[in-house]
Amino acid sequence: MLTLWRPDWLVLGVLAVLVVAVVRARLRVRSAGQTWPVLRDVSFAAGVLLAAWVTSGWLQVEGRQVEWVWTAQELLLLLVVPVLLVAGQPVALLRGHRRWPRALRVVGHPALSPLYVPVAAGLLFFGGVGQLALSSEPAGWAVHLVLLGLGALIALPLVDRDDARSSLAVGAALAVGVVELLLDAVPGIVLRLETHLTVPWFDAPGWLAGQQAAGGLLWTVAEVLDLPFLVLTVLQWIRVERREAVRVDAELDEAAPSAEPWWLADPALRARYGPRA
Repeated sequence: MLTLWRPDWLVLGVLAVLVVAVVRARLRVRSAGQTWPVLRDVSFAAGVLLAAWVTSGWLQVEGRQVEWVWTAQELLLLLVVPVLLVAGQPVALLRGHRRWPRALRVVGHPALSPLYVPVAAGLLFFGGVGQLALSSEPAGWAVHLVLLGLGALIALPLVDRDDARSSLAVGAALAVGVVELLLDAVPGIVLRLETHLTVPWFDAPGWLAGQQAAGGLLWTVAEVLDLPFLVLTVLQWIRVERREAVRVDAELDEAAPSAEPWWLADPALRARYGPRA
């Protein structure tokens, strides 16, 4: 698992550019005297190393021959590697104080991003994208990069500390995530029960058993990995609620600057909560 390599030059090149950009941004932060948690650097480094191994190591070699290995590779690129990369907060480093581009805010909206998982799985196994990725090496590299990008869109709103989305948007994302938990099972169940070959590349003796194993893996992993995403959404919701509560309290205190509590400045609230004679 450590000696087999088949380089994915596209992903490796993008990772190299990303590492250089993040290192330069970290040096600027350090020169400005600002602090940056070491755990973020560790998470980002782990994500880069895992991305390089998943796209160019044993999974890349064996995945072209065994369907369940290829399935594991695609799931790691979509649901695991991006979380490690984004948890290192490279977007916060590179963005600085600039606002999110409008297009990125739309496609990365928490009400839409959870739906990318079943759509991506459907295209890979039933839409011909998997066959294209396996039959053409450059196309396979491009699919790897797209999966990493989709995974980052899913994970970014959940782990980005500078995300400015409202509590209503995050709550909507939680509702969509619960529905998506059910939708994620559909591609795996269909692949598990399908008796016709869905990815012609794996047409070899014993293909049905391999396809059923891939379907079981897709079904199980997609469902299990949904749970941490739901937990992250709940934590994000709590964090946003606290931030909005602090902002509202500050606005109310500013609107009624006095020695007494702000609610006593409202006649109706004073009658209800004020000191009684």
